[in-house]
Amino acid sequence: MTKEVNKPKEPSINPPKFLTVEEVAAMLRIKVRTVYEMVSQNRIPFRKAGRRTVFLLDEILDWTAPRQ
Repeated sequence: MTKEVNKPKEPSINPPKFLTVEEVAAMLRIKVRTVYEMVSQNRIPFRKAGRRTVFLLDEILDWTAPRQ
């Protein structure tokens, strides 16, 4: 008879969720062109991955949260 050993659970590490320009546009209900304009004016948090423009979901959620 073997006894199961309770292993400590590893903390769940959620990798950052990246969004495309199209996903951000759909999320904000604006046109893709508007997202690109906001990026060029540094009005929205974004990252560059090579030539691609990507967005972190957490940063977009913080950015859209109501200010108190």
